[in-house]
Amino acid sequence: MTKPIIGITSDTSFLERTDEYRGLEINYSQKVFSDAIFQAGGIPYMIPMNAGEYVEDVMSVIDGLILIGGHDVSPLVYKQEPRKKIGTIKPDRDTNDAVLFQGAVEKGIPVLGVCRGLQLINALLGGSLHQDLSEYEGISIQHDQKAKPEYMTHSISVDQDSYTSRLVDDQSLVNSIHHQIVNELAPGLKASAWSQDKVIEAFESTEDIPLIIGVQWHPEVLFERDPAHLRVFSDLVQRAENLKN
Repeated sequence: MTKPIIGITSDTSFLERTDEYRGLEINYSQKVFSDAIFQAGGIPYMIPMNAGEYVEDVMSVIDGLILIGGHDVSPLVYKQEPRKKIGTIKPDRDTNDAVLFQGAVEKGIPVLGVCRGLQLINALLGGSLHQDLSEYEGISIQHDQKAKPEYMTHSISVDQDSYTSRLVDDQSLVNSIHHQIVNELAPGLKASAWSQDKVIEAFESTEDIPLIIGVQWHPEVLFERDPAHLRVFSDLVQRAENLKN
């Protein structure tokens, strides 16, 4: 029996390192995601940016889905106009990831959203975002850390009655590399972890299947330094295996 195949969304960029291939467009996702899935017992499968055009074929292959981080979510997704401090957006990526997310939900495939992935899931399900941290008056800690991403810089409080509490301990330390945060939480989602200034750091779906988990930090960068952060990925692989069988 094959191991669960975990689809990992991707972004596009351009090669710059060599003259021969300079300017060639590539699909990419950070290697740490595939490393984490492999260590968790799954098979990583990078999904190209145009996969929305053949989403049913992708869904026939994967057993779980990760929506990775990256550019700001376009405010048009949650029916807002862009404000002054919005960062770079990539609407084609929003569209592609939205189709993949919807395909996974319809098929009952478990989903994990990381950073931007959490934000996009919330927007797609009817929630909204603060386009910049400055829009939330309660901010008192640094959420867009200046330290290297593999360093953990702030603690989180975890709802002990939540599914998320199986994956991360209360008062765990996490990294923090974002300037957008959840504003209104979408119907069907419940917050399960918060920073000390009450920014939502994790949520989960209120439906039993498929279980959707979103985390605002980057456990894929932390698991080698702190193996406890691998539990986020081990859980996704296990949920995918349970549905597969």
